[in-house]
Amino acid sequence: IGLSLKIYAEENDGKLPLNEQGNWAWDVSFLTTDLVMESGGSEKTFYCPSDPTKSWDKPEVWQFSLIYGMNPPRMVIEPTGLAARRQAFRVTGYYWLLDMSETAKAAGWNRAAMIGTRQSKWLKNFADIKNAGAAEMVLDATISTNNPPYDYMQVPGGSYSWLGVYDRTNHVRRDVDPVGGNICYADGHVDWRGFDEMEIRLNQDPKHWW
Repeated sequence: IGLSLKIYAEENDGKLPLNEQGNWAWDVSFLTTDLVMESGGSEKTFYCPSDPTKSWDKPEVWQFSLIYGMNPPRMVIEPTGLAARRQAFRVTGYYWLLDMSETAKAAGWNRAAMIGTRQSKWLKNFADIKNAGAAEMVLDATISTNNPPYDYMQVPGGSYSWLGVYDRTNHVRRDVDPVGGNICYADGHVDWRGFDEMEIRLNQDPKHWW
């Protein structure tokens, strides 16, 4: 994913493929995923193999949309056309620290303010990144319920209200405790961060940790 984002930026004056839609940090518009895949990415890379509840061949996540197919018994339908693919999103297995596009912001979508001790930013352009080796870009999802005691394995979201399937953290021990996650930085390298080094970074329901 990191390589695909860098290739896209190299072909677009350093600009990243900004997000067009989505509530949680792992929601990515169909249009944005199109741009990533056109730059060499694969739908098979959008999910961590440590989470068996999500994968590219499960239409309830790969074709997830609040507009198309959320109400049973309707089928899950992948939107067609530029406008439709901009207005609908997929549920992936990673946090994308990509900013919203101006089109999305004009439509009322925005990114929540990050909190915590680290100085991560929503990314727009590689030219604005001062230290690419320290700029977090795509991260394993470590997610929890909103209030303590936090549950990292049974987080109710859109998939739960629709299909009764909880969302969950990628890397866990004994199906209970998060152990950490991989982080892809803007220079392309990937590093591991243990959960003991993580903190709440998005104070929304659910909590996002990294």
